[in-house]
Amino acid sequence: MSILTTPELAEKLAGGDSYIRTKNNVVKGLAITTELNPEAPEVIVVGGGPNIKKNARLFLDQQEYVPVYLKQGVNAWKLLGKYKADKYSQDPKTIEKHRQHRTAEEVDGILFLSAEENYEVKVTSSSFPDSKKRKKVELAAIGYVITHYEHQGYSISDRQSDNCGYDLFAEKDKTVLKIEVKGTSLDEQRFFLSKNERAKSADPQWRLAIVANAIDNPKLSIYNTSEMEKAFDFEPLCWECKIPL
Repeated sequence: MSILTTPELAEKLAGGDSYIRTKNNVVKGLAITTELNPEAPEVIVVGGGPNIKKNARLFLDQQEYVPVYLKQGVNAWKLLGKYKADKYSQDPKTIEKHRQHRTAEEVDGILFLSAEENYEVKVTSSSFPDSKKRKKVELAAIGYVITHYEHQGYSISDRQSDNCGYDLFAEKDKTVLKIEVKGTSLDEQRFFLSKNERAKSADPQWRLAIVANAIDNPKLSIYNTSEMEKAFDFEPLCWECKIPL
């Protein structure tokens, strides 16, 4: 995934400095930082400024998928995927759950986004453990990683059923981690990464946690995105083929 500079991003998204970029009352895309919105892009905390409130509702009414870029560092942005707005909530309990470091008075509402549909590919092999053992390995790995982070003072939310590109949302003070867990039944660190998971790894808060030999003698290794890219070879197992537009 290529990195865009801030001027290149401005060209893609019609300029401006709001995280919801618009032109002629049309939302062209989002440019977000997870320091301000740790649960982004699925959850966006909308402040009280008139322009951002207007743009949030404009995005909701538009009901179209737009590109979302995530800040990687100074003058560096990476495409995360395409998302659309599904819901805008001003419910006090919802605001309290998601407002993070902001006070309730600073928040107008919570904007919920969903990713463009991803087709997940199931990989099978005669050498794989049976489904019962695979489930046992998966549960053991998830439990081991939860215990590891809880011992470090993190509170953990399970996101396995949310299809958001990671399994666990970990919080400690103002630190947030989005952890994808992979478990193996052997000592070898080998795993399969979905298209959605690979895209989500653009988030600087994303982590890969591999639990080798998860059932009998678990050994945990944790990688950030750049460490993962350096440590492993990535071999495509299939391609989507379609007529070019």
